[in-house]
Amino acid sequence: MTVACDCNVCGTPLVAPIYRSASDSSFTTMNSRVAGRTEVYFCRHCGHLQTGELLDLADYYANSYEILTTTEYTIVDGRPVALAEHQARVLLSKVELRPGCRVLDYGCAKADTLRVAATLAPGIVPFLFDVTDKYIPLWERFPVPARWATHRVDPAWAGSMNVVLSFFALEHIPRLAQVLAEIRALLAPDGTFHFTVPNVRRNIGDFIVADHLNHFTPESLRHLLAANGFTDVQVDEQSHDVVFVVTARRARQAQGAVVPPDAAAIAGLEAAALEMARYWREAATRVQVFEQRAEGASAIYGAGFYGNFVAASLASIDHVTCFVDRNVHLYGRPCWGRPVVPPEALPAGVRRVLVGVNPRNARAAIESVESWRSRGLDFLYL
Repeated sequence: MTVACDCNVCGTPLVAPIYRSASDSSFTTMNSRVAGRTEVYFCRHCGHLQTGELLDLADYYANSYEILTTTEYTIVDGRPVALAEHQARVLLSKVELRPGCRVLDYGCAKADTLRVAATLAPGIVPFLFDVTDKYIPLWERFPVPARWATHRVDPAWAGSMNVVLSFFALEHIPRLAQVLAEIRALLAPDGTFHFTVPNVRRNIGDFIVADHLNHFTPESLRHLLAANGFTDVQVDEQSHDVVFVVTARRARQAQGAVVPPDAAAIAGLEAAALEMARYWREAATRVQVFEQRAEGASAIYGAGFYGNFVAASLASIDHVTCFVDRNVHLYGRPCWGRPVVPPEALPAGVRRVLVGVNPRNARAAIESVESWRSRGLDFLYL
């Protein structure tokens, strides 16, 4: 049942979803199923995309959510690079971290990026915060002495941070104004807030994951920050392939003047949102048509979110012999009861491959598998 909600960015009532999943279950970024249909709304005031809440978020992040190994690498200039290393270098290219600089990683989990930054910028003073205490054993092995807090930020930190970092956290948070007020209160005057969030237009899978409540656009990011006491907002879409890198400075006033996007910008954002909704409504049908077209053994390329979506869309998974992935950390682990293997280990009897990776990169990914070029495989691209 559709339930009206308010925009997490600007508070505008959101009445009718532009997308509602066909299934009574949804997937999270951990590739786990949760009960309920995914509903996505578009805000015609600020250009934000928002998913209705299906989870007990406090319990989910305290007890269930884990940073996936599959997300710890990114592609830079055609090669895999540790995500933490890349994020740290991007951070240093945008924010000057002088010796003595007090840097807080807000919602830090394992704090891998700040860990790398602390080695690249010697002398910074690191602080760590998360809503769970399960990462403390990792924090205790930080390369330089670090202070931390769990569940609630230490009140003694107020107004003292030169830089607050947040990597892939704001997309999960419903009460954005409350969190930004807390971050602003932590910053010293003219302090810098540097954060990353997914770019849904470059990774369309983000559109339907149940635990990403916020799907930001450049327009909604600027609106959010201006309304909550930040200025000099820079939204970078180039440093990461599928991510917004955002830097803003603490303004003198807690609430600033907001200039909403003009009608043409909103129309463009809405058209893009409706196209994403159409894509996902049709994706499951494409999988099933391909499945019915021929018999015989098949494999799914990709053991992440897209691959799990493909598996869930099949009428039967009996014909799937394995999942194929290049992430060595997944080898030996079952996915839907099937092994995850490298491309070179694709069984000889497989003739069909359902490609479950980001559609922007899917064809290039398949074309790069040299051992498949002479096999005459039949591919489905989402």
